[in-house]
Amino acid sequence: MKKFLFLFFFISSAVIISSWMCPTANHKGKRKFLVSGSIMQTISYCGGAQPPQRLLDSMNVPKGIPYGKLFVKLKGGHKEGSLIIHTIKADTNGNFSIYLPAGNYCLVEEWKTKPFKLPLNNVNETVDSTCFKNLYNTCDYELNVTDKNVRHLKIIFHRPCYNNQPCISYHGALRP
Repeated sequence: MKKFLFLFFFISSAVIISSWMCPTANHKGKRKFLVSGSIMQTISYCGGAQPPQRLLDSMNVPKGIPYGKLFVKLKGGHKEGSLIIHTIKADTNGNFSIYLPAGNYCLVEEWKTKPFKLPLNNVNETVDSTCFKNLYNTCDYELNVTDKNVRHLKIIFHRPCYNNQPCISYHGALRP
């Protein structure tokens, strides 16, 4: 019996020590691939003095979001409280690079990582609660990493005006 316990202890110790010394042994088949690209945005013209046409045109050209952040979750797992497995942090030009194993991922903006909070209706805005909950539970970008690197990815957001937000009906006066 003592020999059996000693042998069991010896083999268990060897397995634990080898897993510490060779971390890749635990992640067989979990090779990571480079995912690089840019987090970008276009913006809407929201009123005021009419800008020159070249400025209006430039608002429709995607530009990098300096220090933009996206949060990576497993696809199909984006619901309130689901696990964030990685954070993408862009540089001053909106560019990023991360390493992920092959799989399907859901990228979301920061507000979707916090507990769900329905905006309150007010004099100027009415919120469609079903629409807003669906928006909260929807990926901002679905990323599929196969068996190769993903380069030059462009994740483009459009920033609408205050009076044209998704799931919110605006019925107040327009700002000058």
